[in-house]
Formats: sequence, structure tokens, C-alpha cells
Amino acid sequence: MKQIVSILLSLLCLCTVAAPVGASAGNPLLPEADVLIDVGHGGIDSGAMYGKIEEKHMNLAISKKTYKALKKKGYRVAINRTTDYALSDDNHWSYGNRHRKDLAQRAGIANTLKPKVMLSLHINWSGKPQRRGPLVIYQNQSDSILLANLLQQSLNRVYGTQELPVYGKKYFVLRNTKCPTVIVELGFISNKTDRKLLNDAHHQAKLAEAISSAIDQYFSMIHPS
Repeated sequence: MKQIVSILLSLLCLCTVAAPVGASAGNPLLPEADVLIDVGHGGIDSGAMYGKIEEKHMNLAISKKTYKALKKKGYRVAINRTTDYALSDDNHWSYGNRHRKDLAQRAGIANTLKPKVMLSLHINWSGKPQRRGPLVIYQNQSDSILLANLLQQSLNRVYGTQELPVYGKKYFVLRNTKCPTVIVELGFISNKTDRKLLNDAHHQAKLAEAISSAIDQYFSMIHPS
């Protein structure tokens, strides 16, 4: 019961602040969503860092642009944070440390809202500073694999790379979210070129458009109108 109440409170904030979408026929408190944007990290959790540059801020900037790009195309979109705070703060129902509570809250929101897909947006890091470009990580299910391939191809075109998506067996959110879900690593904070691009508003907009184009392809194949 605590889980349901906690997640419903989070969703009410999500709906009124970030997701002007229609109410669900099954539960009038919940919005209907084609796409849920899971904004990586936040608050006390900075994510990957390079000097004073923090992943959480780039995730949020790109996620907001992606939200707007998808809304412009007519999709019903929800986003699980629009400011710099940790989702673990809303989790009063699960056990474990702050990191696990954060991940459980993300999966719990998705499983309560039941969007058609969830995009978890992140910035990558590597001990090899030459590594750069996007990487999409998928669940062990066909719709997630398809979505990952479409996103990878679209993002590869932005970066001029030829990366292939990978299976994310170890990732909590992928293992515990029921809807088709992918983790989208939008570039490497540890790479000088990527880092400069990821902090550039024009490049952020190009990434948002690349993601929304891939979503168009996915829905035309899986949910044709």
C-alpha cells in the first residue's frame, strides 16, 4: 500500500507539472502516456562527472528538449522530473540504500503509469577518453530491441558513428520495468569532443530531434494509426 501511495503522489506531481496528457480510463488520477521520459540521476546523485560538469544537468536539459519535440509531434508524454532533485526522496516504500530506492522509484512510476515505452536518458563515462558517441541499451524483449536499434541508428547519424545497441542484463530499471524500455547513453562526458557537444544547446536539440524521429519510426511499426 505504501508503494502505491508514494508512486501516486509522485505521479500527481508529474502530471500537474510536466505531463499535460489525458486521464486514464482505468484510473482518473493517472495520465495516459505514449512515452515516459526517465531523466537520469538528480539531486544528491550527480551521475557521471568531469571536473565541475555533472551528468544530471545535461540529462535534464536534453530530456526537456526531447519532451517538447515529442509533444510537438502529437505524442502524449510524461517526464519523471523537471527540476534537480533525487527521485529516491519520494520513495518511502522499498528497502535498500538511496541508489536502490532511486531505481525502484523509476521502475515503480513506469509500472504504475504504464506508458507504451520508456526512454531512460543518460550520459556515458569511460576510462578510455577516446571513446565517444551514443550507445543504446535494451531489455530482453523484442519491442525494446527494435526501439534500441531505431534509436541507435538515428543517434549514430548525429555523431557519424556506427555503434550497435547492447543488451543490458545487469540494469535494474531494464529488468524491473514492464513496458518496452531502453537506456539511451547520449555520449561520453569523459570525451572532450562529446563533452563540448553535450553542453551545447544546438547539439542537445539535434539529439532530441533524433530521438523523436526514432520514436516516429517505432510507433509506425508497432502502433500504426
